[in-house]
Amino acid sequence: MSAQDIDIFSKAPLFVHLAITGATGGPTAVDSARFNEHVEAAGDPNARICGYTEALKHLASDFQRLYAEVTSLPDSSVLIQEIQAFLDGLVPFQRLMCVLNLGRVAAASVRDDSGNPVPERLAVNNQLQELFRYMEHAKNNERFTDGLEVTTYWPGTDPALQRFTDAELRQLSSVYGCLYAAMSGCHGGELGEARKNALKQALLVGYTPGQESCAAHALLRYFDQLFWLVYADVQYAEKPKPVFVQGYALVSQKFSPEEQAAFNRHLQGIASALVDSSSPPMAQSTLAGIMALMQGNDVEIDRGGLSEGDWDVLSMGYLACFLLVAAADGSVGKKEMAAFGGIVNALSESVPVSLVFNAAARIPDQMHRLWPAVTARGSHPPQMVLDAVLLASTKFGEEDFHIYRAIAMSIAVKTAEAEGGGFLGMGSKISKDEQKVLDGLKKLLGFA
Repeated sequence: MSAQDIDIFSKAPLFVHLAITGATGGPTAVDSARFNEHVEAAGDPNARICGYTEALKHLASDFQRLYAEVTSLPDSSVLIQEIQAFLDGLVPFQRLMCVLNLGRVAAASVRDDSGNPVPERLAVNNQLQELFRYMEHAKNNERFTDGLEVTTYWPGTDPALQRFTDAELRQLSSVYGCLYAAMSGCHGGELGEARKNALKQALLVGYTPGQESCAAHALLRYFDQLFWLVYADVQYAEKPKPVFVQGYALVSQKFSPEEQAAFNRHLQGIASALVDSSSPPMAQSTLAGIMALMQGNDVEIDRGGLSEGDWDVLSMGYLACFLLVAAADGSVGKKEMAAFGGIVNALSESVPVSLVFNAAARIPDQMHRLWPAVTARGSHPPQMVLDAVLLASTKFGEEDFHIYRAIAMSIAVKTAEAEGGGFLGMGSKISKDEQKVLDGLKKLLGFA
């Protein structure tokens, strides 16, 4: 990314913040604190490394210059056009992360110091939302349970939450959000209407009459109201374990014994809504690890009930698919290696809808071990593919099994297309030898 691009990327959230707060005379000290907190979150050791977090780090390190450039513009239309063009040029994942977080910046900026939305700020936000296509304010502040808007209830004014900072509230609610994300991943990214309806009922407990002053109940209301923002926050988590470790520590420090008991009941209620007898085994195994962490036990989350050895088998299945196609003409070319690297990096940076994505995402870090094993004298790549398919069929549910095979086939096809082009660049990009290997892989993967 060029220096100009990273500047534009960094200016986008700053411009949104200043434009909205400028509708009422500029940002207050509370406004600035909220925005600074958003910027500083990019430096969290648990933050997902992506273009947006890198942009925020750049904004923090060069804030004075970037702030001066944004505020000295006689006409903001040029910057708006630059931001629009930049967003249009981003890959889907980067664009998703950017617009989600521009929406988060906007949702914080429209509020006054007490947490209530300001009409003048909302009017500017509506204009920016149309320009940059981030999530509209009503959606950002939509209850998961019933779609009510922020004017009905805003957690910033909830008396039971006044003793918590915004950062603490996000940290606590991220426990629920990370649980939701993990269980969604175990179900192939689709929980189904029955589980979502059960989750709604679990969240409605937070509105129980007579429990308005209980912080644990108020936290359910907070999570319900800000579900989509919290969920976007969770997507930044590179590893889920720190979310639960930090959440447990905060609950222990800030909650009374009665509130701790209520929090644990709510956590169990959400877990019961998301995991039932029809859930794949990986959901039960992952949930057990999460609940152990929330009891203060130092355990590793059992990523779908698979050992590191199991993940090695699945990762080597992808590498074997690549090798079989890349070596179809007798050697592995630079274009093919680059194509494979691009596929793996894209999967590593994507928002995973399933734990299956881990089989590809871990390859860059484990390449020094896995590649020698796949290419060693006496190795048998077709058998590695078969072993991976068998393991995936026994460990994953139907949807996740399909995702694994689809990724494997995509790796093979894109690898075949990388070196091709036919005579003078015309004709099929896939050679006859490569097509023969692809046909064989279809059978190994169970597509034929």
